[in-house]
Amino acid sequence: MSATRAILRTVALAAISVGVLAPTSAAHADPSSAELTTRIDKAAVELEVVIESYNKINEELKATQAAAKELTEKTAALEGQVKDAQLVVGQLASRAYKSGRFGDAGTLLELSDNKDLVTGLSVLEQVAETRNSQVATFTATATQYADEKAKLDAAEKKQQAQRDEINKRAAGIEGDLKNLYSMRKAAYGREQAEATPPAGDNTGGGGNNGGGGNTGGGGNAPSAPAGSSGVVQFAYAQLGKPYIYGSAGPGGFDCSGLVKAAWATAGKSLPHNAAMQWNAMAHISASQLQPGDAVFYRSLAHVGLYIGNGKVIHAPTPGDVVSIAPVNMMPPYGYGRVR
Repeated sequence: MSATRAILRTVALAAISVGVLAPTSAAHADPSSAELTTRIDKAAVELEVVIESYNKINEELKATQAAAKELTEKTAALEGQVKDAQLVVGQLASRAYKSGRFGDAGTLLELSDNKDLVTGLSVLEQVAETRNSQVATFTATATQYADEKAKLDAAEKKQQAQRDEINKRAAGIEGDLKNLYSMRKAAYGREQAEATPPAGDNTGGGGNNGGGGNTGGGGNAPSAPAGSSGVVQFAYAQLGKPYIYGSAGPGGFDCSGLVKAAWATAGKSLPHNAAMQWNAMAHISASQLQPGDAVFYRSLAHVGLYIGNGKVIHAPTPGDVVSIAPVNMMPPYGYGRVR
C-alpha cells in the first residue's frame, strides 16, 4: 500500500471515527469546517505528488521507447547498406570471372561507373576495396548501434517495471480519490468543486473547497507578449474544468497537463511532468515574470501558468477545478520561461 493511500485511509478512518461520514454518537464533537478543509487539503496535496510521479515515469518510458524505435530504424537501414555493398562486390567478381579477362574494361567500367580508371583489374580492385571498406565501417557502426540498443532495452525493461509499479499505484489512486471525494462530500455536500461564473476581472482565488472560487470559463484574458498571448488565452478558456490526473485535456487537466496543453498551442512541446518542465525551461526571477511563464511549487510537484497582475491559472488538486489564484498562494519554488 502506498504511503499516500495509507495517509488517505487513515484520514478517512479518522473522519468516520469522529462521525464525519456517518455521525452516530454525540460523544465526540463534529470537526469544524476549517479542520475538514485542512484534512482534505493535506490528502489532496499528498495525492498530487503521487500523480506527478505517475506522469514522470510515463514520460521517461515514452522517451526511451522513441529512442529505441529510432535506433531500430537506423539499424535496419544500415543492414540494407551492408547488403548492397556486398552485392556489388560479388557482382563485380562474378562478371570479371565470367569474362575470362580481368582487363575487360568495358564490362567493369559499366559496373563501376568510374571513367577515370583504365584497366579492368584496377577497377575491380578499387571498387572491391571501397566496398569492403564500407562493409567494415557499416559493421563497426552496427556494433555500436547494437550496444546502444542493448542499453536502451535494459532501460526500457527497468522503466517498464517502474511503470507496472506506477500502474498499481494508479489503481490505488482511484481508491484514494474515492476516499477523498467522500470526505469532500461530507464537508461540502458534493465530491467535486463546481465552477462559478467569473467575477470582475477573473482574479478570484479558487482553491480546495466546495465552491471553486472565480473559476468559470470566459472573461477577458490579460495582455501577454506576442509569443505567449495564445497560451494565456487557452488557459483562460479552461477555467472551471475539473482536475483529472494524468490528463492534458480537453475535458480536464492535472497541473502539468494544463501547462503542457497551453504551450502546445504555441507549437512548444513540453513533458507532462512539473519537474521535467522545470528542466526544460529557462529559469528566471520573480521580477522577470511575464504572462505565459510558469510558476513552480511544492519542490516541483506543482506548476501553474502566470497570467499577470500577480495571478496564476492552475489545476489545483483532485476534486478541484482549473482556477485563478495569487502567485504566492504557497511559497514558489521557482519560475520558468519556455525557450
